[in-house]
Amino acid sequence: MLDALDLQHLPFNLALLPHLDLLASLLLFVVLWIARKIVVGVIRARAEVPSHDQRRLLASSRNVFLFLLLVGLVLIWAPQLRTFALSLTAVAVAIVVATKELILCLSGSVLRATSRAFSVGDWIEIGDIRGEVTDHTLLATTLQEFGSGPHAYMPTGRNVVLPNSMLLTTPLRNHTTLREHTYHSFAITLDKSPEIAPALKKAQEIVQHHYAPLFERARQENAAVEHRTRTNLPDPDPVVRFRTSDLGKLRVEVTVFCPSQSADTIESEITSDILASFQSMEADRINEDKPEKKNAEVG
Repeated sequence: MLDALDLQHLPFNLALLPHLDLLASLLLFVVLWIARKIVVGVIRARAEVPSHDQRRLLASSRNVFLFLLLVGLVLIWAPQLRTFALSLTAVAVAIVVATKELILCLSGSVLRATSRAFSVGDWIEIGDIRGEVTDHTLLATTLQEFGSGPHAYMPTGRNVVLPNSMLLTTPLRNHTTLREHTYHSFAITLDKSPEIAPALKKAQEIVQHHYAPLFERARQENAAVEHRTRTNLPDPDPVVRFRTSDLGKLRVEVTVFCPSQSADTIESEITSDILASFQSMEADRINEDKPEKKNAEVG
């Protein structure tokens, strides 16, 4: 059947096919570019949408249009790509080996999309890096970095670009569930050990004093998170306990369920009041011991 087909009498010139593919590719690019501009304009015009939701929609729309462009180009140039792939099998194997990292990044992007591990606006932690996701592409994820330790919820002002290949090898933690309220723990190490019973009672009173205005809001947020995630969270009541450090120093460990943005302030206020209170207790104890010593010397 193919032998009987006379290619010379076709209604068009076969030499023009590459030009037609190039024209179709250009037309596809223009159409998608115009559609992308329209979608971006519509998203940015919605002032009632929060900024992090707008960034999420913009990133998602860009990735969708990029995916459509890649699929369209593959469909348009499929015959030429098939011929090229068959003639350059050995070269293709070498390219796969040379672009292994890029392939891993693409695989990490597929893992992120299929597992819904995170999206723009989420608070995540990959390895030792913590931050808010501001953008993600097929190859990399951009984070607005947070500090570590007592500054775990404060942006550092730096952006961190992570290859998506890290998603295949490094555990990822998503902190978005406790974004507004979080369990904040900190420790106060004491140089001198006070009397345990009155010191513990005083520390509990100080923590309760600072936490009382936040308790009702914390209780509601705790219940909302449990309902949304269908998990059982610890009670929002503050916890104060005494422990010792590796050097034998007494430590006051405090855990409160508080707003993330206020965690550093609450920690600073509680620490200052506990240290001042313990110093006052130590001074009172010394003053009480002085008369006893004088009486003993007189006797």
